[in-house]
Amino acid sequence: MPGPHYAISEVFIVLAAIWCILRLSQSRHWLAALGSAIFGMAAAIGVYRFGTNQIADLASFHKNFSQIGGSIAMALVTAQLLLAEPLVNRLVVGRWIVLAAVIVSTVTAFAVPELTTPLFVSWLFAAIVATALIPGSTIARRFSLTAIVSIFLINLLLIRQSRHLDPDLSWHLFHLLVAIWLLGMVYVLEFRRSDDEITDR
Repeated sequence: MPGPHYAISEVFIVLAAIWCILRLSQSRHWLAALGSAIFGMAAAIGVYRFGTNQIADLASFHKNFSQIGGSIAMALVTAQLLLAEPLVNRLVVGRWIVLAAVIVSTVTAFAVPELTTPLFVSWLFAAIVATALIPGSTIARRFSLTAIVSIFLINLLLIRQSRHLDPDLSWHLFHLLVAIWLLGMVYVLEFRRSDDEITDR
């Protein structure tokens, strides 16, 4: 049974999300800022749930918000990355396709909660690919940016509910890496911005 100490690592996500919202808003990355806010809200629910020892009472709400909100948040962050792609942002239809995909994904997450994990993973893979295609000065730089985005994938595969780690350690490491990923995404998003990006419209 999770204990109140589970709130500790959730706090790191909340703090990281607040910083990301402020930074991303300044650079007018509105979609990513909203995605960061949703990640932060899910963590804030966890802080309240474990901090007030309402662990069982809020378990269902916390799980549902994290799963549905997480898939929507990942869609928003990935959409911001896609809108930095020249092939997307230079065509009005390209931008609308990305936004339409986010809307459809959001509706699907609410209508069919069982699909939130596939949606999340699909958007995460799209984010990794989009990052690899962002024009960079060197191959090494592109690799480093892609590695940052891939932190979440590694986190899901190797850390979250790992059979090789103590459950408490797995929980805290997972959330610590989520916080690091959020901070890293600010660097990725601000590395290269197109003048035609939708955030400048």
